[in-house]
Amino acid sequence: MKNWFKKSPGISDRVRILLPVITFVAVFLLDRASKEASLDLLRGGGRVTLIPGILGLQYTENTGMAFGLFSGLPWLLFALRVVGLLALAFYLFSGNMQKPLGYLGLAMAVAGGISNVLDALLYGYVVDMIEFLFVKFAIFNVADSFITVGAVLIGVYFVFQHRFAKDEKSGEESEEDHDEKDDNAE
Repeated sequence: MKNWFKKSPGISDRVRILLPVITFVAVFLLDRASKEASLDLLRGGGRVTLIPGILGLQYTENTGMAFGLFSGLPWLLFALRVVGLLALAFYLFSGNMQKPLGYLGLAMAVAGGISNVLDALLYGYVVDMIEFLFVKFAIFNVADSFITVGAVLIGVYFVFQHRFAKDEKSGEESEEDHDEKDDNAE
């Protein structure tokens, strides 16, 4: 259990702590401000076109997840969100992230998720307002945008930047470990 919250390899304590905290605060405040503005200005049928034919704002109350999934099961949805957020937050501080990109992606996803959970607690639904006008797509919010961008960054991080440790059970080394030994031998 003592290894669960270890220091990240190759990342300073400043980056390991400040990058997620600053990202979290910025995303959370931006999302909360956009939702409060939507509640004040768009609730009751208001609609604003930001870029004609491309992007607009329309107030929507989403009682489900993406595309309305689980809309009839609020407590199950709440439990799934909380468990998912706890898992992401745990991994964020586990020390397994090796590059700032991973911290950034996880912080974006956690901040967006917490803001949406706060909506569910405060209102019983998530406030959505961003609408693509050029395609029939779900209306979403700033938190959803950051969750999506965060997920993409996490994917990029794991595909291109994360170095997996060698398999301790089999004693096999990863291809990167083998290449590193070859480079050091020269």
